[in-house]
Amino acid sequence: MMYLSTHDEVDRKLRKCKLALNVAGVCKEIMIFDWTTVGELKQEISKLLGVQVSQQKVYFGHIELTNTRMLDDYNIFSPSSRVKSLHVQLSHQSGSYIRACPGCCFDTHALIDEIQEGLSLGLSPVLTLDGTGGTYFMKTALKKIGGVFKPMDEEAYAPMNPKNHSGKLGSTGLRPGVLSGEAAYREVAAYLLDTGHFSQVPKTVLAQSQHPTFNYLHQKSYPKTGSLQEFMANSGTVDDYSPSMFSTFEVQKICILDMRILNMDRNEGNILVVNNNGKLKLVPIDHGLSISDNFEISDYDLCWMGWNHAKEPITSECYEFIESIDSLGDISFLQETMPFRDVCLRNIRISALLLKKGAKAGLSLYNIGTLLYRKEFSDIPSPIEKIIDDAYDLYKTINKSLTPRLKIEKYLSDTVKNVFRKRQRAFSSNEIDFEAFLPSPQSLNSTNNTDSESIFDTVVTISEVSEEDDFDEESFESHLEDLPSNPNLSFSSSTLPCLDYQSPVKKGRDTNEAFDMKFFYYIEAFMDLAIQKKVKELMSKIYLENLNPGGRTRSCSYVFNYN
Repeated sequence: MMYLSTHDEVDRKLRKCKLALNVAGVCKEIMIFDWTTVGELKQEISKLLGVQVSQQKVYFGHIELTNTRMLDDYNIFSPSSRVKSLHVQLSHQSGSYIRACPGCCFDTHALIDEIQEGLSLGLSPVLTLDGTGGTYFMKTALKKIGGVFKPMDEEAYAPMNPKNHSGKLGSTGLRPGVLSGEAAYREVAAYLLDTGHFSQVPKTVLAQSQHPTFNYLHQKSYPKTGSLQEFMANSGTVDDYSPSMFSTFEVQKICILDMRILNMDRNEGNILVVNNNGKLKLVPIDHGLSISDNFEISDYDLCWMGWNHAKEPITSECYEFIESIDSLGDISFLQETMPFRDVCLRNIRISALLLKKGAKAGLSLYNIGTLLYRKEFSDIPSPIEKIIDDAYDLYKTINKSLTPRLKIEKYLSDTVKNVFRKRQRAFSSNEIDFEAFLPSPQSLNSTNNTDSESIFDTVVTISEVSEEDDFDEESFESHLEDLPSNPNLSFSSSTLPCLDYQSPVKKGRDTNEAFDMKFFYYIEAFMDLAIQKKVKELMSKIYLENLNPGGRTRSCSYVFNYN
């Protein structure tokens, strides 16, 4: 739909005027005279838009103009005319359209309308050569790329893949963790989770489109559902620049996004560089390989893990954003919006929890990444994988037999309790208290080091429970309701720190691991220990490098082994 104004710079003496042709918000002028025929006007429009004359219908009010008649025959130039514009209708190409899926359009109406205008003009989608899936450039009426459409059934190892990587929907895709046909939901989720457009993910919507250009394997065409992402004009990708040219904030905002969504493929080719008045802005794209059902992610998969920006302290803007993350609200929103598997939602809640706790402990994004990712090309599980395994084992054991809180405390090591009391300042403050890591006079005089055993070398075990000790679900539930709902964990607690926090799970809801309050108690407990261990390692290294009086301390392990 386009409108042509007939009252710009009207010259009654010469009986001519300029029409302002408004297409997708851009105006182009056409000079017409009173003797200009409707057919000649359509030819001028055809030159600008590339639309055949036979596909155009021009209306003045409710009257359709005939090609052989002159414009003056319809009193278009009359100053007394109430109608101030001509309405040009373009016939749609058969079977070609695009529209947003219900519930996922949000603020992308303008993007959909612009691409629909391009399809109406006969501008076909263009299949790109990049990637292993079907990726199409969708053009606007101005013949510019407006968006990138990725149909679900043309993803890697999906049935209609156009690049010889076909398979069944729901089969293992390029990476374990994301099945074929699921990438489109992850593209949209990355945009929805980018609260306040903090990480600058382009507008993305779940859309439905039909066009003969799509791959149908010689079958009858049908509507295809996939992700539609706004195309961003750019100055290249990160691999065209040196990382030193980017600000710390620009890199760290990408790091935060990748950690939250468990991105498995952040290479230098899927970060666009936009030159904004001399300032280089980074725009992340291609998030189909994210929100996986496992944590088998290597630090080699994230290009920024090798950049100095991630090793610097977290900027104030990034820290404030991390503090504002509501992981439980995020996964609740995704569950209501798109069909994500429960384990995938559980995993991004865990990653967001680790990000928040690590930032609060003063760790850099790189140090948090060492807890979240495996070392490059290694099959050894990452610390977060070990945390989940330990928490799950404890969760099953507690649910099976040990239900009351006192029984949990019974099996806690005395060392754990004492260290929580003594390390409050060392671990909860940004100031480094090196004296907390020095040996006590008693331990220096003692030849037996068992009393000064590190908390992190202590294994908490659950002994066998007799069959008489039955599980009392109601007692446990009522006990959990009595716990104080304090989100600020205290390291001085003599019990598991996770038990001081009550997750706001909706009552009456069918819970799974992603929303299981009990399971995340244990996740938080083991996560706290892992973060404390990382902080202790870093502080020990700082002590050795900067505050080692007289070279008395010989190695990091010397400091690390003291409580």
